[in-house]
Amino acid sequence: MKKLACAGALAACALASPALALEHEVVIDHASGPIAADYKGVVSIETTQVGAAGVAGRPSTLACRWTASLTVERVAQVGKALQSRRVLTNEDVASGSRQGWCETNAKAIEKLVDARKDSFRTALLALVERDRAALLAEIESSDKSRGG
Repeated sequence: MKKLACAGALAACALASPALALEHEVVIDHASGPIAADYKGVVSIETTQVGAAGVAGRPSTLACRWTASLTVERVAQVGKALQSRRVLTNEDVASGSRQGWCETNAKAIEKLVDARKDSFRTALLALVERDRAALLAEIESSDKSRGG
């Protein structure tokens, strides 16, 4: 019985695991010293079951709508004095719909998301670029509060 429970727990973890992982590193020259920023992105897929299975003789309207979002964690280091963390998100980088049950379409949806990895890479780089100004402002603010 314990083996069955463990197998069920592992299957649940597999369904909740991220579809795609992305990484990017940036070093920014700054008066306080070089800023090393590491970005780690995770793509997650959300599904919504819509419609209904058709009764005999009627067509089914059953479909699975899916949305893939990108969540990026940034960790920046300025020398040994300052470390900064921030989470950035880009919802609905990719979306679509598949006929049938979400559960039976899970692998197909993961393949669709994987096929669009260039879109997620582009979205990651756009988040990195948008974060640059926020990161520099944070460093400047920290410099001012330390009297620099």
